[in-house]
Parts: sequence; structure tokens; C-alpha cells
Amino acid sequence: MSKVLVLGAGISGHVAASHLRRKLSKEHDVVVVSPNSNYQWIPSNIWVGIGRMPSKKILFPLAPLYKKKGIDFKQAKAISFH
Repeated sequence: MSKVLVLGAGISGHVAASHLRRKLSKEHDVVVVSPNSNYQWIPSNIWVGIGRMPSKKILFPLAPLYKKKGIDFKQAKAISFH
């Protein structure tokens, strides 16, 4: 059994974690660490900026999303690794 750690839950981190979870068997753990509890859908920021959409419409809580996909989520800030 191995544990794969993905630092960051932005677009790249989210795609990497989702892809790993699909490709690896369940005996391997996929863990995402991010200081943020929400995912922000960046392409819609323009609509928030001009007042056409409230910011809450582009924020999605990460924990339930990852739980559903079988990915462990830790809200924390990585300050070093070795």
C-alpha cells in the first residue's frame, strides 16, 4: 500500500488527485492537503468582479467532494517536507 500526497487543491491539484484515485486501486491512499476549505471556479471570477454573480456561486466546499470520490482531504498549510 502506498500513500500519494497532493499539495494544493487548485485546478492542477484537483485534476491530479481525481486522476490518481481513478487509476490506483483502493489499497492506495490519495490525500489532498490545502489551506483552503473551498475550491474556487476561477473562470467565473469575471462575473463576480462585474457584479453579475455572487462569490458564493463559484465556491465549492472541498471536503464533501473529496469524500465522495474516496480521496482524503486535510485542510492544512504545508510549510516544509523532507
